[in-house]
Amino acid sequence: MLFKALKNALGHILNIQHETDEAGTIREINDKIPIRGNNTWMLICSAMLASIGLDTGSGAVIIGAMLISPLMSPILGLGLSVGINDREMLVDALKNLTLAAAAGLVVSTLYFSITPLGEPTNELLARTQPTLLDVMVAIFGGVAGIVSISRADRSNAIPGVAIATALMPPLCTAGYGLALGRFDFFFGGFYLFFINAVFISLATYMIVKYLKFHTKSYVDQAKQKRVAQIMAIMLVIVVLPSVYFLYNVYVGVKTKKKIENLVIADFTDRNNEILKWELQAADTMNYIKIYSVGKQVDEQLVAHYDQVLAENNLQKYRVKLVQLDISQEEVQQIAYDITNNLTQDFLKTMELQKLQEQHADSLKKQQALQNTGIATQDLQLLFPEIKKVQVGEMISTTDPVKPDTVTMVMIDWREQQASLKKNTTSKKQVKPKLQTAQVKEYENRIKGYLSHKLQRDSIQVVSTF
Repeated sequence: MLFKALKNALGHILNIQHETDEAGTIREINDKIPIRGNNTWMLICSAMLASIGLDTGSGAVIIGAMLISPLMSPILGLGLSVGINDREMLVDALKNLTLAAAAGLVVSTLYFSITPLGEPTNELLARTQPTLLDVMVAIFGGVAGIVSISRADRSNAIPGVAIATALMPPLCTAGYGLALGRFDFFFGGFYLFFINAVFISLATYMIVKYLKFHTKSYVDQAKQKRVAQIMAIMLVIVVLPSVYFLYNVYVGVKTKKKIENLVIADFTDRNNEILKWELQAADTMNYIKIYSVGKQVDEQLVAHYDQVLAENNLQKYRVKLVQLDISQEEVQQIAYDITNNLTQDFLKTMELQKLQEQHADSLKKQQALQNTGIATQDLQLLFPEIKKVQVGEMISTTDPVKPDTVTMVMIDWREQQASLKKNTTSKKQVKPKLQTAQVKEYENRIKGYLSHKLQRDSIQVVSTF
């Protein structure tokens, strides 16, 4: 009894069939499908405004572009035409949606080809990687759109739906990619636009079927059968990609969550501060790029994370750590930059500086090795008594707070140097005092030479015979 009462109450609350204006809905959508006249001007202005908003990172301008965009009507027309078996409307909607998308791409590509700015803002970056939330926005936005239009007393929900589903900005992001040859932006933006269009159309189709709109009848039964077949094929074409996209988005969300649990959470628990982390796709490997500040992280930890990822079926992922040498004040500055949409550029700049420092260190080490090799060759020429020279570095721990790096030089003297031990005035072979003094003199001369040659202060020379 209670279940029946609850069912009746929900049916009364959720029922929208008795307020449906079927004829007015079809007329309203069909009349706004064509992209001509004022719709053409609105489309051009919308694409230009969206491009400017994306280029300057202005959310207000982007919202204005969404409000005047005429892209919603052809997309709703696709779902409606399939739902009522109207072939003419389907062809008209496909043609005009293609025309509108092409025009939006052309306008945005032209803008980004001549703009003096052209840097990838956060608004552009946000539209290159569709998420599960984008799919949900498209579905519920499509439902809200068709329900709003189908009412006898039509509400003003369409502007809100246009803002929520954001059709024009991802299309202009694709135009940015074309203009600058950034195909990651092109495919990412167009992928998001296509997902929005597909799921809005699918939501429209489902609501039309739920409202039990009458399907279009044809006098010629053979023609009606062909139209029904075409609509069935179109439905499959729309549904199959949507299922594939939804699965891909689901897998991406699941993988990201797995990485957060396996790597990011553990990294943070070790008192390492993460400014940002992101996934970067390469040819054969995906990289988990972590921007970190604070104490220096051992490379063994990175290797440990790579092993953990492999053990959890994430063999194609590797951790790439970008350690930023910045102070607490600079960390606070980054927090301020986040609120001003400067984080991406700041991190890229810091990463570039880090790479430059690493490159400089690498060149310095190579130069040091080369100088060391030349110096050891010179020593053997200056001191023919030397048999072998070995040069290495060790850490002095006399002061744990400030450990010192000492250059250790091992000199292996030839046998003739050891022959100085023989006393020519006596048959007994004793070690003369002069031998020790001579070796010590050689060691001092070698130390002075290497200090000058290698530009090192901490040099220790050890002799062996």
